[in-house]
Amino acid sequence: MRHFKKIVTSIVAVLLVMLVFVGCGSGTQPSSSQNDTEKSETVKETSTDAEEKKDDGEVYNLKLGHILTADHPNGEGAVKFAELVKEKTAGHVIIDIFPGSQLGNEKDLFDSVSLGTVDLTILGFGEPSKRYAPLLILDAPYIANDGEHYLRILKSDLVNNMFDEMSKVTGVKAIGPTYFGVRHLSTSKVPGTNPSELAGLKIRTPDQPIFVSAIEAMGATPVPMAFSEVYLSLQQGVLDGFESTPAAYATNKFYEVQKYMINTAHIIGGNCIYVSEITLEKLPEEYQAAIIESGAEAADYMSNLMFEAEAGYMEEIQSNGVTFIEEVDREAFIEGSQGLYDDYESKWGEGLLEKIREIK
Repeated sequence: MRHFKKIVTSIVAVLLVMLVFVGCGSGTQPSSSQNDTEKSETVKETSTDAEEKKDDGEVYNLKLGHILTADHPNGEGAVKFAELVKEKTAGHVIIDIFPGSQLGNEKDLFDSVSLGTVDLTILGFGEPSKRYAPLLILDAPYIANDGEHYLRILKSDLVNNMFDEMSKVTGVKAIGPTYFGVRHLSTSKVPGTNPSELAGLKIRTPDQPIFVSAIEAMGATPVPMAFSEVYLSLQQGVLDGFESTPAAYATNKFYEVQKYMINTAHIIGGNCIYVSEITLEKLPEEYQAAIIESGAEAADYMSNLMFEAEAGYMEEIQSNGVTFIEEVDREAFIEGSQGLYDDYESKWGEGLLEKIREIK
């Protein structure tokens, strides 16, 4: 009997110990539903923080490439444009500038902006006119009386409508047409006061059909070439001359490899700030508007710089030993261009030349 009581007592003790362990376990371990709730709240808080950071302070970095030097009015205008965009977007759009053909020549740049791999560029009308031919007329010889007249043409409703049509074809939007300067012929051999004196001279032109035709109309042999190759080609005698503005001549020190600048004034030229439509579509609407508004302001700034600087550039060129041939047979050069107008009318559109000439 005594033995039986000992066994019962032992069993009761064991049961009591087991109950104690079970009770302790259920009191210290949180339930699985409680863990899931805490994890869910943590994830939600992290996601909200990230979303707020994304909406507050996103910065868009854009690339602008051009072919001229940083101290050319185009280079200074590019800096002004970037400053305006930064200011108008409160620092949310930053434009990095690559001068001196760092991102490619004229064709490379326009193609890249069309594809959206480069966001912006400053170029003339030659490359876009390869895809939208009516713009050829903006590079035609002797269509304007002077720089101010040419700028009025660029800002006319007629030309603005042409830019809109170009954008539909190329995916590139023109946001800032600007005066680029009067283009003169330059040679290393002869003064060239009339077309007959230029016969056989190899003259560099941009790789644009109407520039090639203009040089042919002036009696010389055109050599299409990237701007970045011109200095060395003049130095080595591959070229006899080139045609360009006093600003491009001076800032690239072509006076080191040329003797004469000829007062042909055959083309009064323009440039333009272009932006990729692909780039614009990636930006909030208010930033798109800021870029377009800044383009117009920067273009006016560039035009004013060019008007102010032209006389100084001419002085610099002549002070470095270049002879400026002022007395030329301008009528002979204009007469030679008549055939060009006839040839190109079918490309830029019948009656367009007359409409351009109606702009006073």
